[in-house]
Amino acid sequence: MRFLSILARIGTVGFILVLLSETMSHPMWEGPLWGGNENPPTTFDLADALFNEWAVATLVLGALLSMAMIGSSYLVRDERLVNLIWDMGGDDQ
Repeated sequence: MRFLSILARIGTVGFILVLLSETMSHPMWEGPLWGGNENPPTTFDLADALFNEWAVATLVLGALLSMAMIGSSYLVRDERLVNLIWDMGGDDQ
């Protein structure tokens, strides 16, 4: 079991390193000094893409995240009888 945990950690670190290297090697990050993109993306371009081109996906993602937060808060609740009695100020029997 311990070996599996170590293997999962090493795999996660390796996966993150591969993602970082692939992301950083994209030609979008090359500036005008290196002969790359003359107009790099701005925050306005990101906002425009999220709310105009990807509006439905943004709404669906927001709904999924809301359901996940509501579900996690429901799962965290502890409704054992001992805790309910203690919350209401009852005796410790």
